Amino acid sequence: MNKTNTLNLQEFLESRLGMQTLPLHIVVPITVLYALIFITGIAGNVIVCMVIARHPNMHTATNYYLFSLAVADVTILVFGLPNDLYVYWHQYPWDLGEGLCKFRALISEATSYASVLTIVAFSTERYLAICHPLHAYTMSGLRRASRIIAAIWLVSLACAVPFASFTTVNFLDYPPGSGELVEESAFCGMLHVPDNFPLYETSSVAFFLLPMLILVALYTRMGMLITRRQALGESHRTSKSRKSILRMLAAVVISFFVCWAPFHLQRLLYVYLREIEGYTEYNEWIYHITGCFYYFSSTVNPILYNLMSAKYRIAFKATLCGGNSPMRANTFSAQSRQHQGMMPKRDFQRAASSSSAGGGGASWLSRQQSASSPRVKVTLLVEEDSSLLEPIVLIVQNNGAVGQSTRIIEAVSDSSESCKMLAPDILAGTVEETTV
Repeated sequence: MNKTNTLNLQEFLESRLGMQTLPLHIVVPITVLYALIFITGIAGNVIVCMVIARHPNMHTATNYYLFSLAVADVTILVFGLPNDLYVYWHQYPWDLGEGLCKFRALISEATSYASVLTIVAFSTERYLAICHPLHAYTMSGLRRASRIIAAIWLVSLACAVPFASFTTVNFLDYPPGSGELVEESAFCGMLHVPDNFPLYETSSVAFFLLPMLILVALYTRMGMLITRRQALGESHRTSKSRKSILRMLAAVVISFFVCWAPFHLQRLLYVYLREIEGYTEYNEWIYHITGCFYYFSSTVNPILYNLMSAKYRIAFKATLCGGNSPMRANTFSAQSRQHQGMMPKRDFQRAASSSSAGGGGASWLSRQQSASSPRVKVTLLVEEDSSLLEPIVLIVQNNGAVGQSTRIIEAVSDSSESCKMLAPDILAGTVEETTV
């Protein structure tokens, strides 16, 4: 091919695909920003996983969901960000193969779906715990949370398959209309989607708009209920605990919306405005902005945990120092009572009633369980493994009067009688809910 034809081909490719390498004043700042996002995101999310895995009192349903969210963030940073950065420096030809092209689309979609479904899942858990505590109690458990997380990932992978199917390595023909495909024009993308298969629109509605509506409804309902309970005289400590948990989880939701809204907006603009004159120029800048927000969403959650959760900060420092968690299971510290942010499992304490007529410390239900249960009873002793059945401790204040005795009722997860015994107290409004 002579020099004239080579220049013509280069001009043709630039007119259709843009510059092969973006200008340095664009690609260098993006590279620096992406590098910072990659380092902080990987480090932060890996530490989140280590904190939850190493500290047994962090093994709660909500923290399992946050663990899954961290795994999704690490996955997209490892498999998505380096590839996008490579494309910034070398937009075409795509020389990484058809398999990696499809894998990139599959992982990007699946992790984004898993993230939003996980956020909906732990928000629903909090909603049930606050608005329907007895119902949440009958459904609680780490095994159930693990099953839900597994289902979330399976559904996410299944829903991402269409994107991987339609994403392929494309070529332009040159001269135009000749049918002769040019290898120098190879690029990875999704060009041929059936007109009767609104893939982008379905993805944005099912995995962004609809989840955001659900989340707004859940957090609005929880906020209203907490405010009403506080007005009715709920203890300041309980109200503060619930508010701190909601603030952190709501911050995760808001950051997710802020980071993902531009991404879905860009997709919808592509569907409906790509034929408009000048769209390509505007889309290039939108693409740069949405990419930064897209990956920043994978690094912001550990920052929020550090800013808003005292318990996470303590466990974070212990993990970095290589020591054990200072949050011992046999101590009600001031931090533990506040349950801020990351929600460790409620420590089980043996409490003696100061004004019990019989002088004994155990509640009537606890005595009945110890006398009649054929299995090994889950006690409040810290030496026993309380993580297997994950009981819920409900603190019942007698008559709500200050200074009167407080009794602790153990509600073991497989005891239907426990639920029956607790029902009158719950209906009477005397139960102070605790988070699991």
